[in-house]
Amino acid sequence: MLPTTTVSHVSSPHVVWDAPTRQFYLYFHGENHTTRVARSTDGIHFTNETPILSTNLVPDTTETSYARVFEHPVAGKGNRYVMVFMGAHTVRPGTRKIFWGWSPNGWNGWQFAPNPLVSPSGDGLTDISAPHLLKRNGTAYLAYHGSSGNMYLTEVGNNFDREVHLGVFHRPIASDNGRVASPTFGTDGGVEYLLYEAGPRLDARICVARAV
Repeated sequence: MLPTTTVSHVSSPHVVWDAPTRQFYLYFHGENHTTRVARSTDGIHFTNETPILSTNLVPDTTETSYARVFEHPVAGKGNRYVMVFMGAHTVRPGTRKIFWGWSPNGWNGWQFAPNPLVSPSGDGLTDISAPHLLKRNGTAYLAYHGSSGNMYLTEVGNNFDREVHLGVFHRPIASDNGRVASPTFGTDGGVEYLLYEAGPRLDARICVARAV
């Protein structure tokens, strides 16, 4: 799929299957200040590319990117979907923080919280990015990577009203070349897997780990 708007690049695709409309929703950014969504009935041909997030919608940000969307209702929001994303924030401490938004259908009606959901200072860092929502033991967490090269875990609660930093979630092994990033989780045959980026940025590879 090519964007209908001319941009220098597109990145961080994230696909969601929307059962009520029987469509795939593809979220991606390009430029770094704008996140878009396109939709498809066959998972191959995507159309109706629509900007849904930009720095104009989140105060004091110069970048809003690496968004991921999940089905997760939050009390009082009237939503079905939430979006978590990285925002380059001009308010210190820290620069790149995790923000969030919500939508009734994943396509339009998006609203965004003005303040960060998770800040890097809680992990002793300056930058964090690429969050993924996890739900375990009756609550919700975000897994993400930090400027240290490690992945971290923070409990945000089912209503995204907490910020309990739980520390390092995953450290690089020898073959990861000092950096693990962009965690994504999935289950196949009852086994849980972690897919992630390993190695220096722009010279990395995709790796997989299995829960034991």
